[in-house]
Amino acid sequence: MSKRAKIILLAILIVLILIAGVYLYYTISMQGRMKERNTAIAAAQTQAKLVEVERADKWVWGENSIFWVVMGTMADGKQEYVWLKYNSDGTPAKGNNAVRTLPVEGTVTREQMQDRFAAELPEAKLIRMLPGVYLNQYTWQIFYEQNDTRYYRFYNLKDGSAVGQPSALPKW
Repeated sequence: MSKRAKIILLAILIVLILIAGVYLYYTISMQGRMKERNTAIAAAQTQAKLVEVERADKWVWGENSIFWVVMGTMADGKQEYVWLKYNSDGTPAKGNNAVRTLPVEGTVTREQMQDRFAAELPEAKLIRMLPGVYLNQYTWQIFYEQNDTRYYRFYNLKDGSAVGQPSALPKW
């Protein structure tokens, strides 16, 4: 084998080792979050009787407002949102408001909210949209960028009305 072939094989081996290292790092770093997500999904299936889960999103707005919001289908075919409150250490909260449910029927869907947002602020770039709880209301939290500034804006999940004022993030 020539010297050039050995160098090429060594370079390929180093690249493969780097790719495996990055994958391993990502897997290990996401392990806790995936465990928390799977725990939230299992709790939603047990406590709210969901038989199928469409999506699960973690929503955080301060230390006392951490939720996993699970959207899924019940045995009767109806869709439901399930809010599972969590403590800041990543453990499920206990008590009266630890689990909240809301039927999807009669709420503003993700697609409807995206369309409304695009019509309301056509020049804004939508970054992320999550269901959450803001000012004791079920809301859509929209994170977007407009004119090189990022904002949070909240809309009522039930009727799509604006909740509070947009919050601009400071530029770093």
